[in-house]
Amino acid sequence: MTKTIILSITFSLLAITLFARQSSSYEDYQSKKNMAAFGLTYDHYGDDLEDWQKMFFEYRRQTSGGPIIGRMNVGHRFDLTDYQGEIDYWPEFNENWYGYLNVGLSGGDLFPEFRAGAELYRALPQGFETSLGFRYLKFSEDDVLILTASVGKYIGNWLLIGRPYFTPQDSGVSSSFTFLARRYLGNPDTFVTLLGGFGFSPDERRLLDGQADNRFQKSRYLGVRTNYLVQNQFELFGELKLTWQEFPFSENFTTISTFEMGGRFRF
Repeated sequence: MTKTIILSITFSLLAITLFARQSSSYEDYQSKKNMAAFGLTYDHYGDDLEDWQKMFFEYRRQTSGGPIIGRMNVGHRFDLTDYQGEIDYWPEFNENWYGYLNVGLSGGDLFPEFRAGAELYRALPQGFETSLGFRYLKFSEDDVLILTASVGKYIGNWLLIGRPYFTPQDSGVSSSFTFLARRYLGNPDTFVTLLGGFGFSPDERRLLDGQADNRFQKSRYLGVRTNYLVQNQFELFGELKLTWQEFPFSENFTTISTFEMGGRFRF
């Protein structure tokens, strides 16, 4: 896994050098219909728990009906390496309506065997936007349905979004809430985002497949994410996040430190 990461970073740096030699305006950059991306995520767990490593490769194609994205995720934890393939589609119906569709498959133990999602977005007057959708995760021993919605508001160079998640269970409905405040810096591809959330954690990175009870433990997190367009040629992104996660085998919350970095290239 480490050798693969080193080779991937080397390839990304070579690609960045190649693209940096070209010159273009921001309008030229936006008009390019293809995008390749690569990212690394490292979750460091406290309390002597096993860390989680993940990387992804992504290709995006802009079509007349909206962007289509193919993604390969590679995860490593508990001396296991797992692969997950995903496809995203963002259909654009008109200037006020667009959607999100997702499907993913995995044959290992770290990712869900199958995942799917759909969401419908509506742009409203005065800079508001709302959405309604769901996420579905199928594990080897059970499945999880997550209902979600969002409300967003553009205020000058700021974007504010609130999003709840609701997961029906036999014992009731678990809920979590996330918040996002994004400040755009000159163009839509350069920004800084503040993140926060609390409630149960529906994130499969917290779990090993088959441990269904762990999927509904409490968590809360704070983080910062940044995306920077370099010379109208390529984008660099990164994230730092602290999560306080509950586990059934511990009386205290476990601290998880997340580090993410990567790049995107349009052509």
